[in-house]
Amino acid sequence: MAANAGEQKQRSPVLLIVLLVFVGLILLLFLLLGVYNLGRGNAFFSLPKQTAIVEKQEETFYELFGPEGFTVNLNDSNQRRYLKAGVVLAFEEEELLEELEMRQSQLRDRTITVLRRWSALDLAKEDSIEKLRAELLAATNDVLGREAIKDIYFTDFIIQ
Repeated sequence: MAANAGEQKQRSPVLLIVLLVFVGLILLLFLLLGVYNLGRGNAFFSLPKQTAIVEKQEETFYELFGPEGFTVNLNDSNQRRYLKAGVVLAFEEEELLEELEMRQSQLRDRTITVLRRWSALDLAKEDSIEKLRAELLAATNDVLGREAIKDIYFTDFIIQ
């Protein structure tokens, strides 16, 4: 019985050393994985889609002109329908702001003309907002004579 107790005392330090080595190897593996990911520019444990979204948001910074409010009659022949829309123009060139202010009447006229072409049924379709945005973008850039406006944002969009 005394010999059995002596063997257990000898096994305890060996088992403790094996356990400490195992824990040390696991910590080393996590350290190497972290250095590898951080060296590639990734967070330690991140999803690639989240990183891509953050990078895309940083790349697209525009100056804004607006908001311009428009209330127009829609192209509905059987009833009176109205559209109230707030439109903001996004552009990159800082010098363009002065030109946009000078041509504000032309831009408002062109925007009203485009908005009045649409009916309430057309605007209720699934991809209608994107089509309207593309049409307004083309019309606005046509007034400016170049592809100066990069995007159009709607701040209000109410059909009554």
